[in-house]
Amino acid sequence: MSANTAAKSLIAAARNNDPWGAGARELNEEQKVLAAKLNQEARENWSNPAWHQQVAADIADALDYGFTFENSFGQYIRQVNLGFTDRYVIKERRGIKVFWTSRGGYIDESQLVSERWEVPRDTLGFHVSEHEDKLQINFSETIQEMVNLGNQRMDAEVNRRILSLATAAVPAGSDSYVTTAGLTKDVLDQAIREVRDQIRPTGGNPVPVTVIARPVMMDAISDFPGYAFEALEEIRLRGRLGTYRGANLQELRHFTDEEGLDFAPANEVWVLGGEAGVFINYGGVKVKAWTENTVDYQHWRARKDVGGLIHKPNMVRRIIDTTVAP
Repeated sequence: MSANTAAKSLIAAARNNDPWGAGARELNEEQKVLAAKLNQEARENWSNPAWHQQVAADIADALDYGFTFENSFGQYIRQVNLGFTDRYVIKERRGIKVFWTSRGGYIDESQLVSERWEVPRDTLGFHVSEHEDKLQINFSETIQEMVNLGNQRMDAEVNRRILSLATAAVPAGSDSYVTTAGLTKDVLDQAIREVRDQIRPTGGNPVPVTVIARPVMMDAISDFPGYAFEALEEIRLRGRLGTYRGANLQELRHFTDEEGLDFAPANEVWVLGGEAGVFINYGGVKVKAWTENTVDYQHWRARKDVGGLIHKPNMVRRIIDTTVAP
């Protein structure tokens, strides 16, 4: 089995392994076999630069897949995947006026007004190292942990960036900033209604509205009175609702930093219209692997270019429950 197949297969098996699902024992056994094969390959090919480059490419593929298709931010903000050299410009046009006139009469003219925003571009990434002796004993464990933690941390950092952009767009004192002594049905209903009222769809598909919050506020929504039997049954089976008044409910994942400290307050609820902002992936994740010349440490560095923008704060509502600790 080549390094490419062993590393990719091991990462894929780890991604699909649900420890509480059916077939968990079989998947665990498969991972053990693949891990043993990858460890053997590492010992046999440790001095082979081409092998390390191939493993780096496998890691890049796995990180890119997780970042693009298994992220949580893609559930509440529009996500666009572009090439590495592409640019993304948001363009909006308005100004056409329609007039009533008599048959054959003169129709007054109007002027088109264009607005353009280029989405800013940034780079995020991580750089880790490990002693060679440890890696040659259990290389597969490090690879699995690096991919899993790398995806989690990049997901969390994008969540932090998007929430920071939304916080800057809706500061205290804004018309979209709402404080309440206890989250109530009326408060959330009004926020959803106001966001929906700001949406101006231009295509055939409806623009979604998403409510995002940490579990404590999601539970408060599920505890609203007056749900029909079907909704109560959904809460009983799943622990919470999937939709509320036509809005998707998205429980925020990965809201802690690298030290395990929360960066998203527990008492905030965000209501976002689907066109409130955009998040851009520019190309794939790039991974480099190398060994230091003076000391015996192996390094991996992963980076990716991304961009984000909240350009329609009128499609955002930020609700603060003052009875819940942040």
